[in-house]
Amino acid sequence: MSENKNKLQRLQKELKKYQTKLTQMQKDWAKSKVGSRYGDKYLETQIKVYDSMIQQIQQEILNLKQK
Repeated sequence: MSENKNKLQRLQKELKKYQTKLTQMQKDWAKSKVGSRYGDKYLETQIKVYDSMIQQIQQEILNLKQK
């Protein structure tokens, strides 16, 4: 049980870190929308990757809470 609690705490900390980073990337992307196409595409791809990672972590947290 303690192992699950530790894993849950670690995942929640990781989730918060990724959500903060995603928010910053979204702000940067909004600012650079009129900037270079490469920068736009790179940030857009990074945003999608982080969004996917966040969803996976949220699902894992949900699974741990259900155990």
